[in-house]
Amino acid sequence: MLDITAVGKKIKEERMKRNISQDELALDLYVTRQAVSRWELGLALPSIDNLVTLTKMFQISFEKLLCLDDDIILDEQNIFKGHDRNLIIKGILDNALDIDLPKVFYQFTQAERLLILKAVRNKKVNVDINELKQKLSTVELHYLRGGKIHEEHGSVFTISR
Repeated sequence: MLDITAVGKKIKEERMKRNISQDELALDLYVTRQAVSRWELGLALPSIDNLVTLTKMFQISFEKLLCLDDDIILDEQNIFKGHDRNLIIKGILDNALDIDLPKVFYQFTQAERLLILKAVRNKKVNVDINELKQKLSTVELHYLRGGKIHEEHGSVFTISR
């Protein structure tokens, strides 16, 4: 999975190394300046055609432009800082990230917490379960033990007996 935030930073870094403005890059790629801005902010990715052109313009490989060989370094104070949120969640669900899950569990949204707890419950995520239990709400503990949870009003979760 691509870390679009890292890719955006790489595009900006390479563009600035060459003293090219967003407007100039946009003209060269036949896109809007807003498109370039969205790439650099990690909100979107360039098309395949534009990626090919960027690798030629910047004289770098696809791997380097797409940050495929970069290690994911997480700041425990904010594990999402500088990274695509979905990449971090997928990394946790795939056991691909070395992370102290109980220590950072508070940083996840309620929906993300339930997604991770589902994987823990199904023994797909490696975690010290006793440490994690100390960080959970009553509803989350109930869910972890096999209970059901219902979503009401968009984000309020309730237990069914």
